[in-house]
Amino acid sequence: MEQGEQRRPFRVLEHAWRHLDHLYEISKLLTAFESVEHCFAELMTLASQVLPLRTALLLEGVDSGGEPLPEHPRLTLWRAAETPVSRLSLAAGRAASTYAWLVGVERVELRGEAAAGLEAPGTWRMPEPPSRAEPGFISLPLVSKGRVFGTLQVEAEGVLAEEGLAFIDAVANQLSAALDRHSALCREVRLRKRAETLEYLQRELLARERQARHEAEESHRRQTLLAEASAALAASLDYRSTLQGLARLLVPAWADCCAIDLLHLEPGAPKQAGDAERIALMAVEPAGHVAGQPSFVAQALASHPWMAFPANPENLPEGSAAVERAEWVGFPSNLRLPIRVRGRTLGALSLVSAQPERYGPADVQLLETLVQRIAAAVDAALLFHQAQEAVRWREELLAVVSHDIKTPLLVVRMNAEMLLKSARPKDEERRRRGRRHLETILQAAAQMRDLIGGVLDRAQVQGMPMPLAAQPRAVDGLVQQALDVLWPLALEKYQDLKVDVGLGLPRVLVDKERILQVLHNLVGNAIKFSAAGSTIAIRARQVDGQVRISVKDNGPGISPEDVPHLFERFWRAAGVSERGTGLGLSIVKSIVEAHGGSLWVETQVGAGSTFFFTLPVAK
Repeated sequence: MEQGEQRRPFRVLEHAWRHLDHLYEISKLLTAFESVEHCFAELMTLASQVLPLRTALLLEGVDSGGEPLPEHPRLTLWRAAETPVSRLSLAAGRAASTYAWLVGVERVELRGEAAAGLEAPGTWRMPEPPSRAEPGFISLPLVSKGRVFGTLQVEAEGVLAEEGLAFIDAVANQLSAALDRHSALCREVRLRKRAETLEYLQRELLARERQARHEAEESHRRQTLLAEASAALAASLDYRSTLQGLARLLVPAWADCCAIDLLHLEPGAPKQAGDAERIALMAVEPAGHVAGQPSFVAQALASHPWMAFPANPENLPEGSAAVERAEWVGFPSNLRLPIRVRGRTLGALSLVSAQPERYGPADVQLLETLVQRIAAAVDAALLFHQAQEAVRWREELLAVVSHDIKTPLLVVRMNAEMLLKSARPKDEERRRRGRRHLETILQAAAQMRDLIGGVLDRAQVQGMPMPLAAQPRAVDGLVQQALDVLWPLALEKYQDLKVDVGLGLPRVLVDKERILQVLHNLVGNAIKFSAAGSTIAIRARQVDGQVRISVKDNGPGISPEDVPHLFERFWRAAGVSERGTGLGLSIVKSIVEAHGGSLWVETQVGAGSTFFFTLPVAK
């Protein structure tokens, strides 16, 4: 009897060492705890090597983030190989009821994949009071900081001994500690992720705020440019000065080089292909340019395809292209925008920048709007210029009529007076003289008619050069026809009109009425400014393939200070007693030049003046 009692402590000690060995392995397993799914099955397999376990159910009232979730515990199952699956449903019902009683909730709804595979209902109510469990079911609470957050229920074959209960209790304690650490880690990870998310959102909000502020500043910058450009364009109808001011607004704020080219738009200006004018050009060295390096501005002005040469109709974008983009070595950002209005291309705005990708979609849209305003301003200036030209030519036409019609009217008056003096002719000589006076009146009337016709022609073209009906004409016939009208004026002052037309002089290609107008003006002025009884010489010679005609008077001459202004419109020399409009010589000059000839004067104060003009020879 005493010998058996002595052997029992050794048997107990042997079981204790065996339990400690397995608890050590379980401790190592739970120390490396990652998740219930990875560890629970291996944990219970180790425990089943010590105890005859059939099933094990773990209920955790904690969510994936480590926060308490008592009404929806997660279920994890384990069963021995020989235990039927139907046994798990019974074990789950008992575990849920015991968990609800321990946690203190009325209703429990299991979650997890294991709960979905059970045949039992998914919701259990807490029993009142909890029914007495079968001896094989053992439920152990999982406690953290004095709070039950789950249960571990095991089912053994038969009733466990005291050392078995102590072993499973130790396993539950270690599992509770591991789950608590894991929950704390999950909470920390969740909080860190939340902090990182909040930090990311804060950075995103700051970035959006900076982007919004940048966009607002850029929008304000664009609106400021449009406002300043509109004010500059509206300040004057002189688009040359306003476009130069606009180029100063664009450089360097929007480009390093800016050129504004316009096709020739003025009425009467030549409109040859490729004919354009550079209205404005501004350029600065880009920011960051190092002294001693090649000049960006010099390179652009010397070799850039848009800066070195003005735009012309051939190299402008075709069709309805609103903007042309291009890249060249050394010039990464280039924009050229055609200036168009009412279906007509007026020119182009060219911008060059050394900064790559300088112009985004918003900048291009802004510059398109700016070009539209430039086109409207230039078009308005041209319309105003045309209106001024119309008014100017109307005034000039009236002045021409008032000037040139005086001579034929004077001839009509003088011949009418002579007719009155020769009334009731007594002999043949007086009849011939009267007939000649009538013919002179008819010639003067025809001249006034042609003059009025020319005025109408000039009014129709509104300031454009008068059309010439050029035909081969004999010089002596032109001179004689002009003098026939002017003889009465010379006779009234007892002046002699001396004509010297060279022999064999070729015919000239002229508009007869216009050249008669030239002769009437020059000879009429000579008669007007020459003293009574003087001689006025009209000569014609062929010189250098042209016919040169001169009108020499014996008048007072012209001072050297007045000669440069002699052919200007409405100009009259100071101290001249004869009345006039100051248009005659300017009209003569325009008619001679329209025929391809030239007009000049040789004069000396006190010795008279000689006016020369040339006419083309008819081939």
